[in-house]
Amino acid sequence: MSWQTLVSEATLVEKAAAGSQQAFGELVRRHSSRVYAVSFKILKNREDAEDNLQNVFCKAFRKISQFEGKSQFSTWLVRIAMNEALMALRKHRVEDNDGGDQSGTDATTWEEIRDLHTDPERQYITKELMAKAFGSLQPSLRNALILHKGEGWTNRELAKALGVRAQTVKSRVFRARVRFRQQLHALTKTESMAFQE
Repeated sequence: MSWQTLVSEATLVEKAAAGSQQAFGELVRRHSSRVYAVSFKILKNREDAEDNLQNVFCKAFRKISQFEGKSQFSTWLVRIAMNEALMALRKHRVEDNDGGDQSGTDATTWEEIRDLHTDPERQYITKELMAKAFGSLQPSLRNALILHKGEGWTNRELAKALGVRAQTVKSRVFRARVRFRQQLHALTKTESMAFQE
């Protein structure tokens, strides 16, 4: 049994808030499947759900010190996931110039996400895959992604903070998203092949 399994969630949150990437990685491993399930229920699209998952954990990484512990950490993450997913839906609707009434759609979406029970084996596998994919990113790419997607920094702000050009920041964020998605797909394919053998 690894040390991560034995460490309480409160301790992991405390360590992650103090800057421990290992502790945050364990929180990602424990909660990624639930965040993905919520994202997929709302967005109905695998790629959008994966993007939302990235956004949620980037935001959580930057905002973890604001978590007050009044609810479970998973509840806090799910709330972020729902907010991010619903904002993404609204953005897509605006881009599609859909002027119809969406109030019924939002109500349906909230109703659909009540039951989030998934297969425990699938949950475990998803957690492992997400932790591996997130951990596989180079630190410079991971940090750029976290600050850009999680904290909402602009390319110009990031460029100034990191001492690089704005174009370099844009490139890092793009590469981080692409590599994260590629790694996740590769890991998912490997896992799927292992089950078929």
